[in-house]
Amino acid sequence: MSQAPLYIVDIIGDVVAATDTILFPTLGTHIDYLYGRPTQILTELQKLAGSAATKGLKYPLIALFMDFSEQSGGSDYYTQVKFPKISIATLTDFTDSPKKRYPKTFKATLYPIYMEFMRQLTLHPNVVGNDTNLFSRIKWDRPGTQPEGGNMNDYLDAIELQNLQLTFKTVSQCSKPVKINSR
Repeated sequence: MSQAPLYIVDIIGDVVAATDTILFPTLGTHIDYLYGRPTQILTELQKLAGSAATKGLKYPLIALFMDFSEQSGGSDYYTQVKFPKISIATLTDFTDSPKKRYPKTFKATLYPIYMEFMRQLTLHPNVVGNDTNLFSRIKWDRPGTQPEGGNMNDYLDAIELQNLQLTFKTVSQCSKPVKINSR
């Protein structure tokens, strides 16, 4: 029996949207979501920086770096994915030391996004697992960095996830219950 495909980038987008919904009242700004290869993400960031209407709307950002393989077979689940890199980034002041930036960016913005993003993964119906501690990953705090492969003026603080391993399942769509007439 053939299964309809799961669009992994859309599932991660759903998780980012749910994270944004929860955190917008606290952060006062929306979380942007981009996915693609590093040069594609950089190109999108440069487009956003070049427009007066979108300037400042690109951060905080969750960027899903591609390519990633989907390993299927051998289980009842749809697929397993090990994401090479997911970056949670926000603008920072390059003149501040990490000691000054930590309360401003990591504690106030990046860690709340990271924690809520991980929590929202456990709540998504297509993601297997209800405990974030079971999602294998490597986490890096990256104070003072620039977008990968780019020549931009954006100076960022980031939390980077490497090799986040998730299992995805299909969710059965229940049809409307059949009304049975009783006499």
